[in-house]
Amino acid sequence: MPDFGFVGACYQTQSITQDDQELINWYPEIDAAKSQGERGVVALYPTPGYVAKVAFNTQVPIRAMLPGPTGEFLYVIAGGEFLEIGANFLTTGLALGALLTATGPASLTTNGTQFYMCDGANRYAWDINTRVFTIIGPGDGAFTGADRVDVIDNFIIYNEPNSNIWAATDLGSSTTSALSFGSKDSAPDNIVTIIVNKREIFILGIRTSEVWVDAGLFPFPFQKLPGTNMQHGCSAPLSPAFLGESFAFLGMDDRGNNNVYIMEGYVPRSISTQALQAEFDTYPVVSDAVGMSYQQAGHEFYILTFPSADKTWCYDLSTGLWHRRAVRDNANVLHRDHANCAANFQGFNLFGDKGNGLIYAASISTFTDFSDIGNLIPRIRRCRHLTSDLNEVYYHDLQIQF
Repeated sequence: MPDFGFVGACYQTQSITQDDQELINWYPEIDAAKSQGERGVVALYPTPGYVAKVAFNTQVPIRAMLPGPTGEFLYVIAGGEFLEIGANFLTTGLALGALLTATGPASLTTNGTQFYMCDGANRYAWDINTRVFTIIGPGDGAFTGADRVDVIDNFIIYNEPNSNIWAATDLGSSTTSALSFGSKDSAPDNIVTIIVNKREIFILGIRTSEVWVDAGLFPFPFQKLPGTNMQHGCSAPLSPAFLGESFAFLGMDDRGNNNVYIMEGYVPRSISTQALQAEFDTYPVVSDAVGMSYQQAGHEFYILTFPSADKTWCYDLSTGLWHRRAVRDNANVLHRDHANCAANFQGFNLFGDKGNGLIYAASISTFTDFSDIGNLIPRIRRCRHLTSDLNEVYYHDLQIQF
């Protein structure tokens, strides 16, 4: 019997009479045999469950995670504390330092000598050798806050919130000289976020972007790379995440909003469907979107969570298809996925919870999550409409493989 397309991606159009496909906590995998002239198989596989690896004493959000330079330790911003996780996922003692905030977005990076972090209003540093934690105050560099931090050639870079200015620390240091800053000047829009990809700094603005490189200059080492101006900006400062050999992000431009792009060289290519863009347009807030990525079972996923909209979407790089991820509460209502940030440590794909102080490992052999009732993960598939020129369709038998 012919395959009527039960297996497929999530695709809910503006008019459900056109298409109304749903895919929650499943992802499609296309069998390679299809390209060899055999019966093509598209299977649905379950998204991973969560196994708790670290449980902090307090119900706090896990705001950022990053493995150390040697891979022996995992460094975590949990609530208002900066902590170190060692072998067997054991904490190494008291917090290494305290941030001035306990909630909200945070960003973390390292130059191999210091860890550097920010929470919007403030920047912080922790020295690996002296184990001294510092709140970076006025007098260090041209400004104090930052939305996102990253590293290139052992320079730590960061942006000034609500401006077109970004700065860099001294080489191999957490200290910033007074004149070590530059401006995004190809267009008048402010910087939303920054990300380093292949030793190039992508400065993503509200509606335009540009690329800078390390030119060894003084007092600011970087200069703009000619011919890299882009007519696309970024909608959410924490949406960029590495994907394949580049990165994906939630973007916008002078012509519209809420498109997901993957950067191909210096050209953003849309990877979101028309149906998905229409879905994003219904969200009252998209600027709080959080992006993260991981690899598992031969697939590389880009997860994009909208906290205000309470929705999580996931793009599979290997197939180019989207699905939803969700957890279920006691009232059988679906909510966004737990994950707030991600890291790979000691062979595990780890996710930090949005509020309960837990760090999970993703497991394809685990079929439960840590929702309010700790139940089995709900898995839903609704296929495309089955029609034949709007005539009645009769199926005399149905064969299901599972």
